[in-house]
Amino acid sequence: MISHGRPSGRPAVRQMAGRRTSWVVWFRRAIQSAFLLLFLYLFLQTVYHPINKAGWRVTLFFDLDPLVAITVWLAAHALVSSLLLSLITVAVTVFFGRWFCGWVCPFGTVHHLFSSFRGGKVKARLEAGGYTRWQRWKYYVLALFLGSALVGSNLAGWLDPFSFFYRSLATAVFPAVNLAAQKSFGWVYLIDPGVGKIRATAITEPAYDVLRHYFLAAQQPHYFWSLMIGLLFGAALALNFFRARFWCRYICPLGALLGVAGKNPVLRLVADPATCNDCRLCLADCQGGANPQAGEAWKPAECLYCWNCRSSCPSGSIAFRFEVPGVNKP
Repeated sequence: MISHGRPSGRPAVRQMAGRRTSWVVWFRRAIQSAFLLLFLYLFLQTVYHPINKAGWRVTLFFDLDPLVAITVWLAAHALVSSLLLSLITVAVTVFFGRWFCGWVCPFGTVHHLFSSFRGGKVKARLEAGGYTRWQRWKYYVLALFLGSALVGSNLAGWLDPFSFFYRSLATAVFPAVNLAAQKSFGWVYLIDPGVGKIRATAITEPAYDVLRHYFLAAQQPHYFWSLMIGLLFGAALALNFFRARFWCRYICPLGALLGVAGKNPVLRLVADPATCNDCRLCLADCQGGANPQAGEAWKPAECLYCWNCRSSCPSGSIAFRFEVPGVNKP
């Protein structure tokens, strides 16, 4: 059984009318969308189509991944110079917490999107919103991968979020999309539906020509494990309906590594108990299970800095401030 954190105090009643999402949340969504689109663009540069030119840094996100850097170093006792970019990720995390997970990681953005489809009653979201001891499992996963790398076997690619996301797109999602597009355009070409002299192919053929040159693969890709990888990818996304950002909370080894690095950030959540009305709407909207509500110990290692708690607080009791960890303010 998974414990659900603090029992509910006063019932949480959401007043949807009049509730406004803060500009920070909209800004975060824009940044997330930009990085996701960048990841997809770089992914398409690796697909073989007639004008394929993989000249730009298609490995950018892997270079920013400190889990890749540290496991390569442990397993091979060497470090590719491009992986030194991952030090930027670590430095930002040390000072600002797991901002990378909440704002940059494209796989995290997909989980965040699917988590937003959960909906449901506030009570159910409250029960599933708090920190649970099962969130420690991602740290065990991290320890397993670091241990295996230490003895020369680098297995981090199994569950590293960029590797998992790229592998799922390359072997399952993109081949399915490519096949569906080829079959659909082929069917329209053969049937050539229309009204009088107005034919559908007058539109579909120019569109197909553009897609064929810039998006679709020159040959239909086939992979032996496509179905299995696709099912695993679908399961990872479906788990978000059970817990918001399930992967990020319980599985992600990169999230665990950044959680360790960002355990004591200078950008900290502060919840004022004097103004808090104990509605716990912040907990219902928390993506990481970080216990943002007043009266509970906030867990920075689990906080994704999504700012949902600050945006959902009707009394304005939650804020993020720069403070030196361990120093009590008067």
